[in-house]
Amino acid sequence: MKKIFLNLFVLAAVVFATSCSSDDDNDNDGGSEGQMVVTIDGEVVTFNSVIVNEYTYTEDDYEYTEYDITATVDNATGRIITFYFFEGDLGADSIYDFYYTLDGAGYYPYNCNNYDFASVVTVNNGSRFEANFSGTLCAWDNANQQEVSLSLTNGSISVDL
Repeated sequence: MKKIFLNLFVLAAVVFATSCSSDDDNDNDGGSEGQMVVTIDGEVVTFNSVIVNEYTYTEDDYEYTEYDITATVDNATGRIITFYFFEGDLGADSIYDFYYTLDGAGYYPYNCNNYDFASVVTVNNGSRFEANFSGTLCAWDNANQQEVSLSLTNGSISVDL
């Protein structure tokens, strides 16, 4: 009988130890700690789920790290912002391929007749990224055969890498 109680105790201790970990209080749903806030056509939108993917490349004995950002509102697919940057790059226009998806329609700054998208990276040290951005994003409306645009103002992102 003592062996049965001992075995049950050991089994319970193993189950308890493996079910709890130090990151159980982490609320980021698989993403990184951070958020992006931007005013889109007058509406303040908070992208509260930020996922960071890190890729390290080596070319001709030179190693560099690229970070790909995907930001969503409550992990939903209705509003998605993606872009990438290279570790250590600071200053103006250090964000690349900025893309906004709104209900399946894709908006780029490069589609606009008048390119006016700007970004400034203020922190980029391999553990934290902070930047501000604003400008116009455009898409082509096939039904009406015309360019449609969205205005982004007061954009900011702060995220742990």
